[in-house]
Amino acid sequence: MKLDELKTIIKAAGGSDNAIAYAEALLEKVSRVEAEKQYAPLIAQLRASREQGDFRGRVLEVNFADCFIRKGIALAYGVKQGMPGDIDFGWGVEGHDVCLEMKLLREHKVIRDEINAQLDDKGVSAKFVNDDTRDVARLQTDLIQKATTRKFNPTPSKNTVNLVAVDVSELQLGTADLGDCLLAAGGNTLAARHFGEAFLRESVVGAFENCAPEKLRESQKAWVASVQKLPDGAPHPRGYIHGALFLFREPKETAALSYELRAAIAWNPNLADEDMAKKVCGALHAVIPQER
Repeated sequence: MKLDELKTIIKAAGGSDNAIAYAEALLEKVSRVEAEKQYAPLIAQLRASREQGDFRGRVLEVNFADCFIRKGIALAYGVKQGMPGDIDFGWGVEGHDVCLEMKLLREHKVIRDEINAQLDDKGVSAKFVNDDTRDVARLQTDLIQKATTRKFNPTPSKNTVNLVAVDVSELQLGTADLGDCLLAAGGNTLAARHFGEAFLRESVVGAFENCAPEKLRESQKAWVASVQKLPDGAPHPRGYIHGALFLFREPKETAALSYELRAAIAWNPNLADEDMAKKVCGALHAVIPQER
């Protein structure tokens, strides 16, 4: 791919001049990814992108794959588990087949529209957020939806490790932190091990929490019914997803198309054992630094 072609793709997907400024840096990564034959479908999808969300999702995949390429690690792209769809990435780690599905979680459209209206009207924008529970709900909902059995086999093989990766960099106007992520994945039980009471939310039930319905508060029952709603008969992801991988970009600004990544994994205690988690975390953080 040449620079002019990449700039055309960026513009076609709604990229501004700020985004175009990152074209050369992104091209370096695209070129490294393009040189690896298994990523031909990713490059084809990037070329075909005409909508901003799809384009930026492909850019995330390029940045992620490039982290591994620079470390001399070859990931598989488009992994099958006997289901109709493909999982984005596959990676062999000390006898474990790590399968990883990616999601870039953008700021809620209502908030983006409000900010844009303020900018158009006054040239500046301000937003006061006194309760981030809605973003925790949205993060958990996307995590669960990305764990679809259209891609993931609900009865994974012995050596399989299923991860859903969510880029949270744009949530809460770029202020989403690890506490929000642990809360979404493991609920208050997990968040309380690492953060103070200010990070906890009474109504939240984590995606990987396996709580008896009779032990839930009414607010938690409402949370499960609305946020963790699944199609009739569908298995819950805590039965086949081993962990949630949360990604944080630097720089954070939405126009950035070339960026570094930091990561943290919240493990599913129903499936993940300590030895496997230690091996996968060690291998991952040798490539992508840990978010703290």
